[in-house]
Amino acid sequence: MPQTRFLCTDGQSIPFNQCFEGCRIADQHPAQRCMALRNLRMIAEARVWTGKPSVTQLLKGTRESYLEIIQPYYINPQDAIFRIIGTKAHAELDKYTGDNEIGEIRLELHGITGAFDYYENENLYDSKTYGSYKVMKCLGIEMLDMPTGEVYKTGPKKGQMKTKKMPKQGVPDLDEQALQLNMYRLMLQDSGFPVQKMFLDIAVRDGGIQVATTRGVTQNAYLIEVPRLDDDKVLSYFLRKRNALLTALETGIQPPKCNSTECWQGRKCQSYCSVAQWCR
Repeated sequence: MPQTRFLCTDGQSIPFNQCFEGCRIADQHPAQRCMALRNLRMIAEARVWTGKPSVTQLLKGTRESYLEIIQPYYINPQDAIFRIIGTKAHAELDKYTGDNEIGEIRLELHGITGAFDYYENENLYDSKTYGSYKVMKCLGIEMLDMPTGEVYKTGPKKGQMKTKKMPKQGVPDLDEQALQLNMYRLMLQDSGFPVQKMFLDIAVRDGGIQVATTRGVTQNAYLIEVPRLDDDKVLSYFLRKRNALLTALETGIQPPKCNSTECWQGRKCQSYCSVAQWCR
């Protein structure tokens, strides 16, 4: 059962069709809708479960994907607005795909579906719209306490060196993106299209403002190469996740709790998981 309701600005939820017919809050107060009606219609669209999991679905925790399929849940339009930006950008970019290039198409391998964004000259590109914090992680930038050369002259820290959070190059965090793009690579190769290199084509949502530059994210767009993973490792991961999801759906037994990586050390459960209310 996909998403069925919106979470309104007053904290109450409303079925999509009732929202489209008329805004309850706008009727009661001298205010307008939270956003344009066509945006709400686009946010409400959800991929219907076809019996075949997608690459992005399997990158989530199995319990999360399972609950999204069997339980109704609501979404906050404010949280989903950047999905509209990304979707619109994908649609516009696809218009400029050249004759000898491949735009967004859906492929299938071992009962798993996936839609890559762009293939050109044996290179695979996946377009992303990320905030600067996530871009910082992809670039491998870490915020570390660095000495400023000054010392505290008063207070409990008197005599201690002052420090300031500064960006420093570390190891890029591309585990999830590498799994995703390498699975797309295997799908393309299975369809007869060799892939030499893979790239994240990133637009920075908050690029150009102080919070981004403070994190060392100085550009509005980045092209980041994703490492090539062992084929067996990639297939093993996705086949294991596919089997776990299908088994849960067949038996009706809720899968184990998402691991720490899948639930962002619990932060996703608290604020970002749409089906947290159904999770035991």
